[in-house]
Amino acid sequence: MVKENVKNSIDKMDKPIPFWVILIIPFYAGALFSVILFPAAKDWGWLEAWLYIIIFAINIGVSYFIINKKNPRVIRNRMKVKKEGLTSLTKTSAGSDKFIMPILSVGFIGALILPAFDHRYGWSSTPFMVEMVGLVVSNAGMVIMDIAMMQNAFASKLLDIKEGQTIIDTGLYSYVRHPLYSGASLMILALPIALGSWWGVLPAAIGVLSLALRIHFEEEMLVKGMDGYTDYQTRVKYKLIPGIY
Repeated sequence: MVKENVKNSIDKMDKPIPFWVILIIPFYAGALFSVILFPAAKDWGWLEAWLYIIIFAINIGVSYFIINKKNPRVIRNRMKVKKEGLTSLTKTSAGSDKFIMPILSVGFIGALILPAFDHRYGWSSTPFMVEMVGLVVSNAGMVIMDIAMMQNAFASKLLDIKEGQTIIDTGLYSYVRHPLYSGASLMILALPIALGSWWGVLPAAIGVLSLALRIHFEEEMLVKGMDGYTDYQTRVKYKLIPGIY
């Protein structure tokens, strides 16, 4: 009976999420960005914001549709809000999310809010072509995140070690140990530039630094809780940027 329950659980995790749920995600993201950006900017005709929101929504909609067909387990893992697989050895490291996630949230939201006020009051000026480069780079970061999720079904938002979790050392994970964070760093840093604000890079940088700090605690957790992770660190030397860091 226990084996049957485990099998049913595994089957459920690998079952694609209903299409209507995937369809909601880009509309939810677009609505959330709109509520943050346009009222703060006091300009519903803000072109750069509309471009970013529309392309972001298309990106996340298409990518989640593909990931849901190829690797639905990772989406289900990323939807979880409760840690499940921690042990006494790994709880302290994983508990770092209590202070890291608020810092990351402040950095990301600041990277949206500050450009909105920058647009409203004209604090800085960015050439349109530079903004378009920022838009491309930010979406490239999202694509890297999408590929990382496609390749790693255990790429959870939570610092956790799931039952049956294995080390992924192929694809992007053969170049850096945390490609999901590499993509997120690009996305966050380029976001305010895409919105035409240099001031917004400051909170974005705080967000990226919080990701780098989270890596320290995540790797501490993985070394304690997963056999072979130390060997993986030896084989793949870089955390975020191949050949640099």
